[in-house]
Amino acid sequence: MIPTHLKAHAEEHGLGEYVRRYRRRPGVIGTFVAFAPLVGALVLGIRESDPTTTLGILLFLWPPLFLTWCVSTRRRLDGGIYLFTGGFAEVHGRKVRYAVPWARVREVRYKSVEHWLNFIPFAYVAKCFITLDNGGEIELDGTYRPLERLARDLEAR
Repeated sequence: MIPTHLKAHAEEHGLGEYVRRYRRRPGVIGTFVAFAPLVGALVLGIRESDPTTTLGILLFLWPPLFLTWCVSTRRRLDGGIYLFTGGFAEVHGRKVRYAVPWARVREVRYKSVEHWLNFIPFAYVAKCFITLDNGGEIELDGTYRPLERLARDLEAR
């Protein structure tokens, strides 16, 4: 259910029992960068009828980009926010970025902004800000799937 390295951090910080996990989405920009050379090579191969350039891109440029994207996406999807009865932890791959007990959380704010251009919505940005007792602030972005629900769960505790 939860990784062993996170279980050790949870016990160390007194977070209690595991309740729920909020996963992250794969990054849009990283996905575009990973697959753009593939699409470009295919278009170049079809349009220019140059199999040498297409093969060069597919063999030498695309694999390192794709493998880097696979590793970073795997880390992103393996992590997330883990809620416990006594706090929460933010995990990225095998790295526990934050392990915060509820007693340290002072305020949770959810903010969403919709950007419009000529009466057409073109972007939606959502963020959750968690203010800690030492004045620090943790910012969660819209890559967490149900960010509004996550903010409500954090605020309810």
